[in-house]
Amino acid sequence: MACFLRFNNARGFTLVEILVVFGILGLLLASALVALSTLRGGSDLQAEARGLQRVLELAKSKTIASEGDARYGVYATSTSPHRYVLFQGNDYASRVVSEDVVYELRETIEFDSISFGGAVPEEVVFDRIQGTTSQAGNTVLRVKTDPSDTTTVYVEQSGAVEIDSSSVPSDADRVKDTRHVHIDYTNRPIVTATETIRLTFSSPPAPDVVKNIAIASYLSGGQIVWEGTVQVGGEDQTLKIHTHTLNSGVGSNETKFSVHRDRRFNTKALTIEINGSPDPDAGTLVTYDAAGIITPGTSIYVTATQEQ
Repeated sequence: MACFLRFNNARGFTLVEILVVFGILGLLLASALVALSTLRGGSDLQAEARGLQRVLELAKSKTIASEGDARYGVYATSTSPHRYVLFQGNDYASRVVSEDVVYELRETIEFDSISFGGAVPEEVVFDRIQGTTSQAGNTVLRVKTDPSDTTTVYVEQSGAVEIDSSSVPSDADRVKDTRHVHIDYTNRPIVTATETIRLTFSSPPAPDVVKNIAIASYLSGGQIVWEGTVQVGGEDQTLKIHTHTLNSGVGSNETKFSVHRDRRFNTKALTIEINGSPDPDAGTLVTYDAAGIITPGTSIYVTATQEQ
């Protein structure tokens, strides 16, 4: 009898309790699916950026190699389905259609923007021999479920292809100093045929040592590229100066200089300026003291100086 009573008094789950449990399980499952989707989207985003980079570099290498005695380029489209095409020809409109290789983006990824230079912003074509391009620009990829998660693929005038990825662009945690400095030089095109980059090294009481770099002698891929060593006061000073963009933008008035001056190999004060005859710019690009501290240039054309 006692056994019967224990069994009879056992309490089961009510319908409401069962529904609550299933509801909680549903929420947990939904959260897990969202998390997995976000992780997948981030992984797919990086994979797509690397894939696009490889195809752009392939177009460049095929052009340099003169495969089929032709130029090659990449055309991207942000209409459904989002895709990009490796093509043969001087432009996408007149391409050899039979040579097209089509790459569709993963279902989790889409183009946010496509802005290459030239009349058709969706395409970039490389130049023979050097692999440069007059259609420098970039395209932004993003995760469909999280439009703030983006990656930008850049194509420079030199033909270099780079990736810069960030949901919220920030380099606050990166140590920046004057070993690598970018200088924006705008509102005046540089006359590469006649102008020079002048380096003036100071080591008082010894006289200044001046090095003039003829820009015309150091053009590569449509960019200025110089690297060398100058002896000052019995010590070698080694640095590199190049451009990321040269006479680009509206009116060909924008140049971005990059200066690499490692303090391990540089102990003298240095001033860098653009020079010519007559002098096209009375100011300086940048000045370093012996310890590597910089003073932004006095040129009216220097609009920004950033430590990298």
